[in-house]
Amino acid sequence: MEEQNILQSSLFGDTIAESSSKLNIVQATFESFQQTSFEELIAGYSSLKVLTYSNSVSIINKAAEALDDLELIFGREDILNGMAQYLHYQELLISELIKEVEDKDYIKQKIDEGKIKLHVVKDIISHEKLFLLEGEEGTRVITGSANFSDKAFSGNQNESYICFDNDTEAWRYFNEKYEKIKANSTMSITEKAVLDNDFDVENLPVFNPNKKNGSTPKIILVQDTSPEPTVISKVLSQKTPKQYQGISEIIKTTKGVAKIDRQTANRAVQYVKSNARTEQENPKEYLHISLNSGKVILSGKEISLAVSKKAVKSDTDILLEYFSGYDQFRGDVEKMMFDYFTFMSWLYISPLICDFRNRALANGEEPWDYPVFGILYGKSNCGKSKLIETLLLSMFQMTGFLQNDWFTQTNVANLRGQNKRFPMVFDDLDKTRFSNHAVALIKQDRIGLPEYPAIVLSMNAGQDTFETELRKRSLIIYTDASLPVDTGEGRKLGRWVKRITQNLSNALYCEYLKRALENSRREMPTDILQFSSTILYEIFDENCSKALPNWCRPTSMNEYEQDKYHKVKNDLLELWAHYKEAWTEKGNAIVLKLDDTNRARKLLKDIPDYIINSASGGDAIIFNKDELEAFCGVSIKGGIFELFSRLMKRAK
Repeated sequence: MEEQNILQSSLFGDTIAESSSKLNIVQATFESFQQTSFEELIAGYSSLKVLTYSNSVSIINKAAEALDDLELIFGREDILNGMAQYLHYQELLISELIKEVEDKDYIKQKIDEGKIKLHVVKDIISHEKLFLLEGEEGTRVITGSANFSDKAFSGNQNESYICFDNDTEAWRYFNEKYEKIKANSTMSITEKAVLDNDFDVENLPVFNPNKKNGSTPKIILVQDTSPEPTVISKVLSQKTPKQYQGISEIIKTTKGVAKIDRQTANRAVQYVKSNARTEQENPKEYLHISLNSGKVILSGKEISLAVSKKAVKSDTDILLEYFSGYDQFRGDVEKMMFDYFTFMSWLYISPLICDFRNRALANGEEPWDYPVFGILYGKSNCGKSKLIETLLLSMFQMTGFLQNDWFTQTNVANLRGQNKRFPMVFDDLDKTRFSNHAVALIKQDRIGLPEYPAIVLSMNAGQDTFETELRKRSLIIYTDASLPVDTGEGRKLGRWVKRITQNLSNALYCEYLKRALENSRREMPTDILQFSSTILYEIFDENCSKALPNWCRPTSMNEYEQDKYHKVKNDLLELWAHYKEAWTEKGNAIVLKLDDTNRARKLLKDIPDYIINSASGGDAIIFNKDELEAFCGVSIKGGIFELFSRLMKRAK
């Protein structure tokens, strides 16, 4: 509260008036009246400073031609209700400026030379219209009701224009007022923002760094009362564009105060770009990598892989702390953390998987050792979505989640081409969509593109089964650990995760990618999990001053293969524990007969084909005794009862 009071005092009291409870009344004397035009008003002057809240900017053309220097402050006449509208307002203003100067080279030149300067108010509602002229004719102050627009200065609109010519006191008062507003309550609209042919959210004034002190955050006051029905608010009353929805998760406001430093601005830019894509167009969220040169292009910009050790260590500390949060979960947490590290190893190497697969196909080999689909599934509160989000943030500083209704066989082909190597993520995919589209897509072994992304699917446990053909082509991670839904632990942990990941950069991933590219050029990996997890382990080990936790260690595709049927083994254990009467042993066969045919059919899909007798069907699953023994990793010498008693002990 103290901070907010200070802000309000400095931004409102000192900037606009000597006392916020008093009105500033200018005493003036009427001298004469005359009719004139805008061109005649500015004739004989070389510079103009304007304070206006209208975002009709076509009159800039006339002023720019006639004057040497032009400076404008665009104010606001209304309350912007939330950060999303605040950003939308600035986009509308920048877009109109771009449109107005598009074919006007003389304006572009003056902007480039710094002779036209543009600003926008950041935290006040400015109704004032003020025009300050200087030149051979002396000084001229024009104030009144007119905005800086062709219509307002056309003579066809009822406006008041009050003029002070060569009035020292009037000039001092209004010029000082203008300069205070500019210095304390505005943000610069950069030359680049207007001179670029296309709008780029990165060029919004709110995301531009403080040139004097880049580490100092901007202080933005966002009012939370309802807007008045003004011109701007009528535009903003339309549905907020999709790319700005949810921006409050990135730019936090506390009691109407938002602090935007460089890191927050970067994340907000990436968030907006990520959410601006459509099924047909993805101009901002793609990844290109040249395996030979090591050049990495993310969303059109080259990413340097040369990062400081300090930045890598910071990311290491953050990710280790992030994983430590799983200690609060219930269930087999140790296994969960290791499985999530396995998934991290796959996701980190995923931008290079297309190269490995294409090389394998060129050599006449199957690409199954390089799974392009990664599936995370488990209980609804197992942290899978937050894991994906955090890992993508650590890789690209954006999340890249796609709309689930885009997940069709037809759309994925188009989206692959757009994303190049940037992973495609579909979160919380439902059973119907998975069944209708995922099966065919996963079985598609030959994609035929030089660059294409890995695809990440997250689902809740029990929504789907994975037949053998899918398991051998995908990396499938299941977890039965989770947070209790009926406690506040989940919300508390969520807040903690947001706090610790605020400073997460992509430095660690840049270091990882540099090593992965170097190693790949020497020798193409045959085991991507061993290849990737070893690099990750080495980076963590080099940047951690204490012993690494058990989950952070190299793994391999072989270890993953041995464990990928973990869930179905658990399911069999549960059936043995609660339905012993459903099991019988007949010679070299073990039969599981369930009352629920659908459940038997679903379980049958999950169990590897080689341990099941072909006569299985209906409500009965027939196991080959020897294969079941090898699958479970225990001897059945004492019969089925001995087998499952051992399995139960092992599970404990």
